[in-house]
Amino acid sequence: MTVVRATRDLLAPRADVWAFIAEPYHFSDWWPGVSGVEPDRRGLAPGARWKLITRPDAGNPLRAFLRPAVAAGTLLVIDVREPELVQFQFVDDRIDAVLRLDEATADGTRATLDVEGALLRVSRALPREALARLHNLIQTAATL
Repeated sequence: MTVVRATRDLLAPRADVWAFIAEPYHFSDWWPGVSGVEPDRRGLAPGARWKLITRPDAGNPLRAFLRPAVAAGTLLVIDVREPELVQFQFVDDRIDAVLRLDEATADGTRATLDVEGALLRVSRALPREALARLHNLIQTAATL
C-alpha cells in the first residue's frame, strides 16, 4: 500500500473550512475526477454512503465533454470529528483518505490530506491537487 500526503495552508478559520467540507454536495468541487455526489440522508456522518458521479476519460476534456456522466462508485464515510477530521473510503477503488484540519492561526487553517491505496491506484498528485482546489475555493469565499 502507498500513502501520499499533502499539506496546504488555507486563509480561512477552521470553522469556515469545516462548514464547506461538511456539505456533501461540495465534495465534487474539490475532489479531482468527481463531477457529482448523491449523498444518503445522513450527509457527513460515520457510515454514510455517497454515490459518486464522474465523467469517463476525465483526463481528456474533449471525450469527457462528449460523453455523459457515469456512476463512479461509492464513497463510505468512516469517521467524522468536527471540526478536525474526516475519514472516508472509495469503496470500489479501495482507496482510503483522511483530511485533517488544524488551526494554523486565528484566521488560518492547515489542511493535511493522506491518501492510501494500491500503488497503481493512487496518483502522487491526487492529495496535492485536491488541496489546491480546496484552497482556491476557500480563497474565493474569503475574498467575497
